[in-house]
Amino acid sequence: MRLTCTVTIFFALTTNGLSAQTPASATLSVNRIKAQFNANGALFTDFQKGQFIAPYTPGQPEISLLRAAGLWIAGIDPAYNLKGAAQLYNAGGKADFIPGVLDNSGLPPAAGSLAGIYRVTAAEIAFHLADLADNGVIDDPQPGVFGWPARGNPYFAQYHNGEELPHSSRSLAGFFDSDHDGHYNPAHGDYPAIEVRGCPLQYVPAEMLWFVFHDSGFQHTETGMAPTQVEVQCQAFAFNCTEDNPLRDAVFLRYKMINFGLERLDSVYVGLFNDFDIGNPNDDFFGCDTTRSLVFSYNGDDFDEGAYGAGAPVLGVDLFRGPLDTLGQEITLKHVMPVDPATLTGPLAYYQLLSGSNTDGSPAPDKGILYPGNPNDPAAESEVSAGNTPGQRYVLSSFGPFRLLPGAVNEFIAGYFYTQQPGATPLQNVQAMYDRADVIQDYFDHCFTGSGQIACSLLVDASTLPAPAAGLKIFPNPASQSFAVESESAGITRVQLSDLAGRRLFSQYLAGVASRVNIPVAGLPDGIYLAEIWLGNSARAWEKIVVSR
Repeated sequence: MRLTCTVTIFFALTTNGLSAQTPASATLSVNRIKAQFNANGALFTDFQKGQFIAPYTPGQPEISLLRAAGLWIAGIDPAYNLKGAAQLYNAGGKADFIPGVLDNSGLPPAAGSLAGIYRVTAAEIAFHLADLADNGVIDDPQPGVFGWPARGNPYFAQYHNGEELPHSSRSLAGFFDSDHDGHYNPAHGDYPAIEVRGCPLQYVPAEMLWFVFHDSGFQHTETGMAPTQVEVQCQAFAFNCTEDNPLRDAVFLRYKMINFGLERLDSVYVGLFNDFDIGNPNDDFFGCDTTRSLVFSYNGDDFDEGAYGAGAPVLGVDLFRGPLDTLGQEITLKHVMPVDPATLTGPLAYYQLLSGSNTDGSPAPDKGILYPGNPNDPAAESEVSAGNTPGQRYVLSSFGPFRLLPGAVNEFIAGYFYTQQPGATPLQNVQAMYDRADVIQDYFDHCFTGSGQIACSLLVDASTLPAPAAGLKIFPNPASQSFAVESESAGITRVQLSDLAGRRLFSQYLAGVASRVNIPVAGLPDGIYLAEIWLGNSARAWEKIVVSR
C-alpha cells in the first residue's frame, strides 16, 4: 500500500482566520482539582502555561501536573490519502481543530456553530427539580438547565443571545428525557446528565461542561494532514466528594466522535496526547499499566525543585473506554509512546506515532508499549529499572486500528486523577495510585454510582429527587445570620448547604436524630443556596435558602 500525504488549500479565508482565534474557555474547580478546558479541544492549558492545578485550594499557590493535553485522530481514505488532526499547543496560531459543529455535508455552518463552553451544576439541577416538584411549574428557571445545548431545547436561543441550535434531530449534549419524547424541554422535567454508553441518562455530577469542535473546512497548520471531517463533542465533569474518596481528586472527559465525511477511513487510530509537568517539568518519569488501561507520570527523584518539593503527587490517566470497531467490539489500549516534539516534522510522523512506530517509521521498542511495569519493582520494566535520566515527558496513548464509516458515532472516555499521600515519596505515591485507580474504575463500571462500598456525597441520582418532605420547616428564609431546619415527624440526621456552583459550604452529621438543627450563614455573601436535609425515615429534602441582609 502506498500512503499519500495530501495538504489541501482551502479558500474559506474566514474559517482559516477562526483557527487562529483564541477559543472560549472554562474551568472546573468543584473539588481538589482546578482544570481549564478550551472549546477547540485544548485541555489543561491557557496557551501560556499548564492549568491542571492539584491539589487546588483557593488562595494557595497553584502548581500544575500537566502543560497541555488533547485528542489525536488519523486514518487513510480509499485513495490511500492520510487524513487526521492533532491537538498540541496552538503555538503561533497553529491548529487542526476549531470550535463548533459541522452540517450534514461535513462543513461548518455559516451561523449557529456552538463555539462556546456550556456549564451546569448539580445544585442547579436539584434546584430545578425541586422547583418543578412543589407545584408542577418552573417558577425560577436555572440558566445552566434551560441553556443546556441538548437536542430540540426550545429555550436555548433565549439564554445564548439568540443563537439557534442545529436541526432538532441532531444529537448534542446528553440529558434525561423525563417525558420520553426525544427532545430536551426543561419545563417538562428534562435535565442535563452524563451520557455514557451503557449507563442510564440520569446521573448528575457536581459540575459538567459541554463543548464541540471539529477539523473541517480549513487548512491544518499543526500537522499538515487533510481533514477527517470528524466532529468531536466533549463532556467534562467532576464530583465533589467526602474527604476519603478518590473522586475528589479526579476529573473526567468523554469524547463523542461523529464522522461527517462521505468516505470511510481505514486503519484509524485515536490517541490522547499528554505533556506531563509534575510541578517542575525537568525531572519527570512516565509509565503505564495495560491491564488497567492506565498511563501515569511521577517525579523522577524525591524532591521536585521549585514546585512540590518533597512528596510530589503522581498523575494517573485512566483510559476507561476506547472506540468501537465495525462489529461493535471495544478496542483496547494499543500503544503508549514517548513523543519528541522536534521529530514531528510532517503528517506521516503523527500517524507513525499513533500506530506504534517511531516518527521515522522504524519499529518502536516493546511493540509500542513502553514502561509497563511498576517502578517499585526492580525486575519490572520501568524508567527506574532502565536507569533513565529524569526530564520532560510527552506521551501519546492510542487505540486502533479500526474502520470509521460515514456517519459512524464513536466514544472515548478518560479520567485524570492524582495521588498524594501525606509524607509519601513519589514512588510510594505510585504504589498508592494503583489502588485509587481501581476504586475510580469501580465507579466507572457502576456508571459513577459506586459499588455500594464507597460513597460520593454530592453524587445526585436526580431522577429520584423527592419533593420537599412533609412536616419540614426552614426559618427564617430569607436568613441573615442563621436559619433553623425543623422536622415535626421524622428526625434530622444530616444537613448540607451548597451554593449554586455545587460547592459544599456546610455539612453536619448528627450522632442520632434531632428535631431541629441551626445552620450559620453569617459568613456567606447574599444569594441563593441549596439546603439538602437527610431525615430519620431515609427521606431527603431540598430547600432553597435566600441569604439577604
